[in-house]
Amino acid sequence: MRRRTLRLRRLRGIRGWRVDVSEEVRRDFKEGAFSLILCNLGDYISGFFLQVFSPIIQSAPVLIALLPAASDARGDVYSSYGSRLGTLLHLGLARKMIREELTALVTILISINFWVGALTATVAWIVSAEAGIEPTATIFTAMASAIFSAAFMIPATTWLAFTSFKKGLDPDNIVAPIATLFGDIITVPTIIASYGIAAKLPPHLRAVMIAALLSLAAIMTVSVAIKYKRRGMYVRAWRIIKQNLPVIMLSTSFSMAAGIVLLVNIEAIIQGLGILAVIPAFLEDGGAIACRFSARLSTSLHLGKVRAEIVPKDRWVISQFIVNAIHAVMIFGALGVFGYAMALWGGAVPAWGFKVFTTVLLAGLMLTAIISVLTYYAAVASFKAGIDPDNVLAPILTSLADIIGTSSLATVLLLMIH
Repeated sequence: MRRRTLRLRRLRGIRGWRVDVSEEVRRDFKEGAFSLILCNLGDYISGFFLQVFSPIIQSAPVLIALLPAASDARGDVYSSYGSRLGTLLHLGLARKMIREELTALVTILISINFWVGALTATVAWIVSAEAGIEPTATIFTAMASAIFSAAFMIPATTWLAFTSFKKGLDPDNIVAPIATLFGDIITVPTIIASYGIAAKLPPHLRAVMIAALLSLAAIMTVSVAIKYKRRGMYVRAWRIIKQNLPVIMLSTSFSMAAGIVLLVNIEAIIQGLGILAVIPAFLEDGGAIACRFSARLSTSLHLGKVRAEIVPKDRWVISQFIVNAIHAVMIFGALGVFGYAMALWGGAVPAWGFKVFTTVLLAGLMLTAIISVLTYYAAVASFKAGIDPDNVLAPILTSLADIIGTSSLATVLLLMIH
């Protein structure tokens, strides 16, 4: 009788555990799907702009190489800014620290986009002598695009953080996805507009304007450093510049590899009507899936819910792999339909539209499988090394997703064409 009672308790415990896991996985699926769909809205608009401006990109292919790194820089800078504002609002220090935040933000924006422009110009010159435009034009395009975006993004992000907090909402849940959405929408138009201006300016005038912006960033950095060293002021601004800038430089450097893949395959991408339109969302989706999985893994590792195993055996981990796969079918399937529609809108026959759909779906599933495995082992490795996965994985995984995503898309596209 006693054995029977113990057995029943164990069975109930197992059933209860299964119910808990099922409810948690169901919630992960719903919330993850919502955030992925929200991110995609801006990328669809961005992809539409890419296809509309395809003649300009064809004449200056370096612009497509610039896109991944510029987009990542925009996302990294403004999501970090929004996150910091949310923390300051909760601490009641936002109004006191806003000047330091804006000083650090402008300094990082100028510096990082000079880096992105110079890196893109160098890579384009090495990879293809016919990449399009003169180096100062590439650097000017990257920096001017950042300035134009900032005129909208800084007020919008700041207003969003303060207003959401005032209305009783948590800015941490609101600002990052919406700032990413806005950033995705305006990235392509500002790059194209900045290139149009750069093409009309003589090289020496572009060089003068680049030097002026760099001088401004240098003056602001030196001023902050002096106030920090001599008077103990602007401690927060100095810490932000010192900690945030190197990380974003590293992540955008990785993203440049994705730009190289796009540049090398530019002819196939331009000829394949509909493919150009899916690139922004395709790059965004891989990183979003990886970051969601990484965040959930990190939390579970810290709580002791998941063991850091070389071969994952935990049912929760396996269920998260399945959630990633279902998300991939949904998101990349919808993106394939969007690519199909854009191909037909561009004048392609339905048979080619179906190839675009198949290309996007297969490449998306390939990307999801690879990035999911990498995310698991990266989270486990960093946790075992005593490093918090939340602090290091997001920018690294986003950049890796860009590289793997562009490579997967190019590989499947070339197979479809040939």
